[in-house]
Amino acid sequence: MSEKQTFEKTLTDLQAIIEELESESLSLDKMVHLFEDGMKLMKTCRTQLNEVENRIMTLVNENDEFSEKSGIKQS
Repeated sequence: MSEKQTFEKTLTDLQAIIEELESESLSLDKMVHLFEDGMKLMKTCRTQLNEVENRIMTLVNENDEFSEKSGIKQS
């Protein structure tokens, strides 16, 4: 995964791995390899979701216009 995939593509790839892992015709080595790939994809999905969540949380509705505020809290 050299270039950044879309969330949807990453999720589709993860679902394909899950379906393959659920089949009963895999060797142990293949299962471990697929599991490792799935964990990497899951981490990518989680990172992408966290980025989106952080961005959404910084949006503020001011006078019917959306603006992004800094995520830095000042005391």
